[in-house]
Amino acid sequence: MRKVRLALALAILLLPLACGDSPFEPTDPDNLVRTGTVRFMNIEGGFWAIAGDDGVTYDPLSPLAAQFQREGLRVRFEAKVRSDVGSTHMVGPIVEIIQIEKL
Repeated sequence: MRKVRLALALAILLLPLACGDSPFEPTDPDNLVRTGTVRFMNIEGGFWAIAGDDGVTYDPLSPLAAQFQREGLRVRFEAKVRSDVGSTHMVGPIVEIIQIEKL
């Protein structure tokens, strides 16, 4: 019985850590925080984009870092929509990636 109580007490103490805030709280309230899948788009010479779980394909303003250039990689990212720049890709909104992590 003592071991059960100890295990229960530990679970109660550790629960808030497991439910903590995501590191992806936006650095700016106007930024997007999304999850998605990295895709290589074979148009305009080829580029890496993120197919968001929200049905939108995001076109990173700068190339994704090498560790994120993997077809099918699941990621979470914070991005700023950049409506002030243009692109020939035309797959979706151009975004400046603020932070990104593998899921």
